[in-house]
Amino acid sequence: MTDLLENSPKGARKLWIIGASAFLISAIAGAPASLVAALAVKQSPLLQIGASEGTLWRGSYSGVVYNRVPVGDIAYEVKPLGLLAGKVVIDASSVRGALQGKARLALSTGAVEFRNTKAQFDLGAIRQYTFFGARYQGVARIDAKSLRLSRTGCHTEEARVQTNAFDTLAKQLSGAEFPLAGDVQCLDGKLRLSLGGRNDQATVNIEVSLAPDLTYAMALKAAPKRPEISNALRVFGFEGDGDELSWNAVGRLRGLKS
Repeated sequence: MTDLLENSPKGARKLWIIGASAFLISAIAGAPASLVAALAVKQSPLLQIGASEGTLWRGSYSGVVYNRVPVGDIAYEVKPLGLLAGKVVIDASSVRGALQGKARLALSTGAVEFRNTKAQFDLGAIRQYTFFGARYQGVARIDAKSLRLSRTGCHTEEARVQTNAFDTLAKQLSGAEFPLAGDVQCLDGKLRLSLGGRNDQATVNIEVSLAPDLTYAMALKAAPKRPEISNALRVFGFEGDGDELSWNAVGRLRGLKS
């Protein structure tokens, strides 16, 4: 084959290269989705995939579970034009699981971008961890025009989060719901989430930062209006005197890498 290419006219060699490239791309695109599933599961023991349909170009995975969280059934389609820009662009959606919604993913070397994301996650599906000694409850919703994460930093555009995760605890303390909402921004190379909420009994502000190496810092500030609520929060580890109590934590996210 090498001799044939070397002895062929320049135009013919170009046709050979184009033809070979087209054949290779076609072969890769036609690979079964099950092949990708097998490679992904081998890469991360935390991942489980029940069944696969379609090809690498367009397909679906059902019964996806990650770190014991039933993610759902995921469908995807690779957009060919993204390859011209050196990226793998995928339209993906998830249903019938903890994660429901859709987004366009743009994958490049060392980075991933989520575009036009509209999704919600059932926090109650998290069973292996607790929050202040109680199981996670409620849902978290995200609506983002762009959310880009890379090895060196991040970028966000019109990204906002809403959650009712505190409703159960708030009802126990005050009898009222406690919705939280805020923006996701990128500051100093870290992803930063600022949530705020209030009801007739208290005001709460939450600041969370996540660095590219998955280390995080969380700070909660609460301003209760009744002494018994302040006393209850101190039982959960809040500290401080006067009108404002605080709780802080730092660490590294677990379960995201095998």
